[in-house]
Amino acid sequence: MMKLAVLVSLLRVDIESGAILEKKWEDEAPVPAGSLAKPFLALAYAQHHDFRYPAIRCKKCWLPRGHGEVGIVDAIAQSCNSYFDAVRAAVRPDQIEAVALRFGMDNVFEVRPEQVLRAYIELSRRGSEPGVGAILEGMRRAAAVGTAKAVGPGALAKTGTAPCRHTPAMPGDGFAVVLYPAEKPRTALLVRLHGRPGSHAAQHAAQQMKQ
Repeated sequence: MMKLAVLVSLLRVDIESGAILEKKWEDEAPVPAGSLAKPFLALAYAQHHDFRYPAIRCKKCWLPRGHGEVGIVDAIAQSCNSYFDAVRAAVRPDQIEAVALRFGMDNVFEVRPEQVLRAYIELSRRGSEPGVGAILEGMRRAAAVGTAKAVGPGALAKTGTAPCRHTPAMPGDGFAVVLYPAEKPRTALLVRLHGRPGSHAAQHAAQQMKQ
């Protein structure tokens, strides 16, 4: 039986100049951001809680046994749904919207591909600001040992799985944002895989980083 090719969407940006180096995306329509929204939800929480992130016990998540006791770094690295459900419940919609606008997005939950990638670029530039350093450390850990571990150490990464908008629709599409190298990112990459989870998108991103 012939194996069907997986539909891949890709956007690559030079961070210093802002120029688009490569773009393979069928349209500019906003897409569900899924877990790519999580760093910005975290910032909305931090700004209204003295820049102190909570620690929670995750008993059940996308990982059936749960993630156990997690703080912000591991919550980002493992993309813990329980953690960010709690964070989102503690902030108002207008507080989330303010963070979205600050990072150049119309909405953190439904966003144009170029907007979300440039928002992550801006996030990487604000590492010295309150609340941001811990998020970037979580992205570093995601690339090394977390949901984006296919990328490997030396990058900042965030994965996500979101509802599919393709026809025919699949249960979900996987996303990966990767900025590399981690210390001073020069390139930003956004990958979407049709019908595959975010960890698979990270695998494809790792291949693209070698090109």
